[in-house]
Amino acid sequence: MTVYRFRLFEGRWALWLATAVLLLMFALSLTSLKGKSPTFDEQGFITRGLGYVRGQNRHMRVGHPLGLNALNASLLAADDGVRLPLDDPSWQKPSFHRPSELFLWENGNDVAHVMFLARLPTIWLGLLLAAFVGRWAWEMTRRRWAGLLALALIAFDPNILAHTRLATTDLGLTAAATLAGFTLWRFLRRPSWGTAVIAGAGFGLLQDTKFTAGLFVPLFALVILVGLAARWREDGRFPAKMLLQLLIAYPLAAFFTLWAAYGFQIGVMPDNLPTLPQLSGLTLPLSHHLEQLLDIGGRLQKGTPAFLLGNYSDSGWWYYFPVAFALKTPLPTLILLIWAITRLRFTLHNSQFTIHNSQLAALLIPALGYFAIALTTDINLGYRHLLPILPFLAVFIANQLTLDNYQLTINNLYFPALLLACLAAVSLWTFPHYLAYFNIFAGGPDGGWRYLADSNLDWGQDLAGLKAWMDENGVEHVWLSYFGEARPDYYGIRYTGLASWPPRLMNPAARPFYPHDPAPGTYAISATNLQGVQFGDHDLFAWFRQRQPIAKIGYSIFVYDVPAYGEPVDLVLNGIQVDEIPPDEFARLGTNDVTLHWVDPETAVLIPGGRQNWQAEDGALYQLPLSAPSAGPPLATFSHGGGSIQLLAADWDENIMPGQTLALVTRWEKRSPPQPVKMFVHLLDENGRFITQWDGLGAAWEGWRSGDILQQTHILAIPGDAPPGTYRIWLGLYHPETGARWQTGSSDRYLLGVVEIGERP
Repeated sequence: MTVYRFRLFEGRWALWLATAVLLLMFALSLTSLKGKSPTFDEQGFITRGLGYVRGQNRHMRVGHPLGLNALNASLLAADDGVRLPLDDPSWQKPSFHRPSELFLWENGNDVAHVMFLARLPTIWLGLLLAAFVGRWAWEMTRRRWAGLLALALIAFDPNILAHTRLATTDLGLTAAATLAGFTLWRFLRRPSWGTAVIAGAGFGLLQDTKFTAGLFVPLFALVILVGLAARWREDGRFPAKMLLQLLIAYPLAAFFTLWAAYGFQIGVMPDNLPTLPQLSGLTLPLSHHLEQLLDIGGRLQKGTPAFLLGNYSDSGWWYYFPVAFALKTPLPTLILLIWAITRLRFTLHNSQFTIHNSQLAALLIPALGYFAIALTTDINLGYRHLLPILPFLAVFIANQLTLDNYQLTINNLYFPALLLACLAAVSLWTFPHYLAYFNIFAGGPDGGWRYLADSNLDWGQDLAGLKAWMDENGVEHVWLSYFGEARPDYYGIRYTGLASWPPRLMNPAARPFYPHDPAPGTYAISATNLQGVQFGDHDLFAWFRQRQPIAKIGYSIFVYDVPAYGEPVDLVLNGIQVDEIPPDEFARLGTNDVTLHWVDPETAVLIPGGRQNWQAEDGALYQLPLSAPSAGPPLATFSHGGGSIQLLAADWDENIMPGQTLALVTRWEKRSPPQPVKMFVHLLDENGRFITQWDGLGAAWEGWRSGDILQQTHILAIPGDAPPGTYRIWLGLYHPETGARWQTGSSDRYLLGVVEIGERP
């Protein structure tokens, strides 16, 4: 057979091709950032990192080492336009949740600007990762085309690209594990004090990425044992000097590298540590790192809801990651991996235990060992936890395909080249929705939601894309169930909140969704919520799972259109939620166009304005021909945020005794769409001092609509030692979250009248 030398894949041409691949990887990563919202964890990591590098917060706990958080915040540190919530009381506490919400969404920062600068360092790490993989494969095989093959397997992998543009820790762990493995392999190949220090430094950097990097300690130890055994067999004598280098230079370099990453920090461990309390109060180097490490122990005690192949679990499945690997690894990579494994079987069968095989151990032990450990974990959240094995497998594939092939022939070139071309095409086709990538076994990104959820496809990244879709299609309002940390209000999305995660979009006491017959409108439901992963009722949105969406936003938010039928009605829910009504009873309404009103029947009565009025109580429906009582001019009108509420009437006993209760009944009419509101009633003596008060609202504000009449009963307990006299009743409204009071005229309260408290007998 004629043998051809393909110079395109060797020498200078290979370097030019490798550069082109890296530039394309950079372009894909950078441009695919546009329109992607912050994902889970990003806001907390950025806030913690920025607080640390600015020296304004060293106590925040996120359960990870400092290194990657600080790296992601590095470009933001000198930006005076990016402000931290230093004045909020939550800033002084160890929790990152509230400070990060304030920082990204409520502090006036430009989210797109913050995210771009925070994600850019991870893109650089992704490029370094691909470059290290290519270099490793080239040095191991001495074939530049093998390095190009391994580099391309990483650069065009949609899963790598997905996390290369996020300010999280998964890509950083992968890059550092590759660096640590590469430098350790170089030491085992040519042991010296210098290579031992470099390998130790690489291992130290690895430990500064994520605490799961500790899993590489036993794996690298096994690699070292295999390397020592191979060197002993090769040289015919025990490698004492090599062992000494591993016992002294390697660990010391790792420790001082990690310590240097924290600025050689020394501090006092906090008191009452939940894990290893013996360290409480001690002054130690790397105290901040140790505190974060000990804090992660408590987090691991919590169950993590997971979804796989239509099943749900809080403790996971041993086969979760094998299934995820089979469904999300690109098909070209899987084919090349199977090919390489087949060649490995023949290689091991026909060879002795040599330095070459020990070098293969440096690839397979970390990859297979890490994968095996993953089978035992209860945390089944996503393919991202398998990213660290991909670089080792890429180098392994390149190594195996070069065995006994010192020249490239047509027969052994075309197939790998075709597979790489397919991989590149897959990356271009998936652009920019890399996080939702699935291979053909799962039906591509369009079908992956049926098999896996969470960060496998849906990490909150497409909320901004939903707003763009709404603008393009003229949709002004959606029913929204969102899985993510981003804020719909920030993007200008008008919505009615449904059950979401985190549960911040909906008042749990005013659930607006009837799962058996949804109200008309446009629904936007995140894929993870569609499967009900975080909900006690996993079938909450099962009605939609049986229907085709009209759009998919980045494959992670499903959009449905529900048409109306029947005549619209009002339904007052007296101490009951709509989803507690049996389907056959709900069907009596004859419509899905139902406006809901939630009322505590013990304290309030609500009369809808202008439409058919149905009442629900104890799971039964009945129709009442209620009409609003006539009233004269309003006593007062309260205004706030463009809305108004009129006080129509009030009634109370004007004479009462100490120790009794004052029952005040007021009647109100809403003159604006629903908005957050509560009422207060203050009873003051002649000197303006508080005697007693009432605060609340007997109807959920979400269901109190324009034209509705609300009759509210306020019960005020009169102290038994209240002195006799005349007391004034002041009444007002306020925003329950901000505390801002509604205004009536020039005042923020209304003097309703007086009550006489008599003298105790």
